[in-house]
Amino acid sequence: MRPLLLSLFCYLKVATAFVSASRGSTAPSPTKLAGGYDATIGADPKTPIQFFTLPGNTCPYAQRTHIALNELGLPYDVTEVTGMPKPDWYLKINPRGKVPAIRVPTADYAVIYESAICNEFLCDYATSRQQEQTLLPMDPFARAKIRLLNDHCDNVFSKTQFTFLMNKDESKDEELRNEMEEALQTYEDALVESKGPYLLGEDFSIADLHLIPFIQRLMITMKHWKNYELPSEKFPKFLGWIEACLERDSVKESSMTREKTIEIYSRFVDADYKFGGLNKNK
Repeated sequence: MRPLLLSLFCYLKVATAFVSASRGSTAPSPTKLAGGYDATIGADPKTPIQFFTLPGNTCPYAQRTHIALNELGLPYDVTEVTGMPKPDWYLKINPRGKVPAIRVPTADYAVIYESAICNEFLCDYATSRQQEQTLLPMDPFARAKIRLLNDHCDNVFSKTQFTFLMNKDESKDEELRNEMEEALQTYEDALVESKGPYLLGEDFSIADLHLIPFIQRLMITMKHWKNYELPSEKFPKFLGWIEACLERDSVKESSMTREKTIEIYSRFVDADYKFGGLNKNK
């Protein structure tokens, strides 16, 4: 059970197959591969970007990069990696065995991984091609604010989210819920300051796409397991932000359904999964 959960939450254990399809084209037949194959199959060497992810939009980290690619309008090829344990061919691409990863065949097959790094690279890559983009502003203060908000997501908010969700001691629920809401207040305050609709103001940015995959999952899982919804009296701006983000085509295209989200997270909840240390319950 635990290896399966690890693979679902981005720690890939082996690829027995992958499907690669260029965005905007008709999907080819799946190409079956044995684990350990040094895979370049499935993408034309002239493909600008190869995007490695899990099937079914199940990984929130990969969703961040999926959104960035769609927002930037960069042409890319999708390679879905499945199976267990880790295949040699994918470890040669990303030695950490996680998604997302991106590879640029036209740049001597350069590889970038870790979602935040991938997304900043994609913005810089687009800019280097004389393409206008607003996901990552040039202003150093705006960039610093984005990085601080993203750090808060990864190192503060997400810990409170998964600790509250996975808590089985009802006597602790109120305390853990309050801690999560305190962490979310940072975003409500940012939206008040920026005047919205997004975290930096008028433009959708890397700060927004970094957070929204986890908020999507929070809205579904907290309602299902905790009978909890974000209170509108506490988070009026934040709820408006959620609505604005969910209306974007880039987010819709990269999202799981409610039913799929519950199916995936049922396995985590049943196994008391630790989410790479984000679940702080003992």
